[in-house]
Amino acid sequence: MDVHRGVARGLVTLAPALAVTAVVAPLYDHPGGPAVLADLDHPVLLAVLAALSLTAGVLLSSRRPEVRKATVGALVVAAVFGALATPVYVMASDPFPSLEYDVPAPGGAPRRLVVERSSPLTDPVWRIYLDTGRFPTARRWPVAEYEESVWPQGVLHAEWIGPDRIRLIDYDHRDHEVELARDGRPLNGVDW
Repeated sequence: MDVHRGVARGLVTLAPALAVTAVVAPLYDHPGGPAVLADLDHPVLLAVLAALSLTAGVLLSSRRPEVRKATVGALVVAAVFGALATPVYVMASDPFPSLEYDVPAPGGAPRRLVVERSSPLTDPVWRIYLDTGRFPTARRWPVAEYEESVWPQGVLHAEWIGPDRIRLIDYDHRDHEVELARDGRPLNGVDW
């Protein structure tokens, strides 16, 4: 009985945290916003998990043993279906894009140049951004984002050429240099 109550309290406590994250993450996903919230910007998934967590927590705290037993069974079934549905969700919405490049800044500065490509099963999107600072206070500055609509279009190479300058080489072997402000904000855009 004490295990059910502990799990129920944990689930009821987790639900508002998930709901708040679902609301706050899209509000702060902007240039210079926290990188952690940009990575957590999946409001539909977080809202569904919050609702499931709250429902399971309330049902597990029931005084009736048959309700608790049915809830445990439903949680097991939900976990199995969730595990089976994860590949479908990943292919449909691509919450974890392919990390093409993750290049730390020279000299140990707390900056990272990141190049991601979304799933090639849908219309691929290239996202190039800079994370400045250390986890969990890192800020995200987008450099470029474009759809891979015309083949071949993409990032062949990404590198730092100085503490405040990056170079991107596209599939056509053209150089794109981007100068950065002291806070990591790109001062010029990339024209693909």
